[in-house]
Amino acid sequence: MMATLLLIPGCSSTTEGAASPGTKTSTTVAAPTTPWDPCTIPDEAVERAGLNVATKESGIFGRDQYGFKICGWEDRPPNNKYYFSIFVGLEGIDYLDDPATFDRLQAVRVGTRDATQYQQVGADASLNCGIAFTEGIQLIRATIITDATVRNPPYDPCMELNSLVAGLDSELPS
Repeated sequence: MMATLLLIPGCSSTTEGAASPGTKTSTTVAAPTTPWDPCTIPDEAVERAGLNVATKESGIFGRDQYGFKICGWEDRPPNNKYYFSIFVGLEGIDYLDDPATFDRLQAVRVGTRDATQYQQVGADASLNCGIAFTEGIQLIRATIITDATVRNPPYDPCMELNSLVAGLDSELPS
């Protein structure tokens, strides 16, 4: 089969030095220069998810890390068995491809999202878990880190994490 390309010359006349009439349009949307801040999640949604709003911490020791906006909460008293954090950065999912930092990657479905479950290198999977997914140009990571004094948590960290993220899904960027 042969394709034929038909070129039709157009007529154009311009006066030297005069602007040509025309319309220029742009559909480019500016990309955000800073990540979405997970500390903007409403307290009511945090409470519904089973977290303690009084323990909200922005950043790690009050500071964002490595270009990520971070917010975290403890689970509700009297439990206080784990710390839940959300990290948002302008990265792709390939950020998790660093074998010096992340391992045990596997595809999972969390709420309405396809995500990657992971462990920090050296983390005890019976106590900690992480998931990540992208929304536009943002990488959203969520983690559960079980308190160091808890030896046998009454929950599976990944199942608990997935439940928390699914419960907060409507508050996350989409």
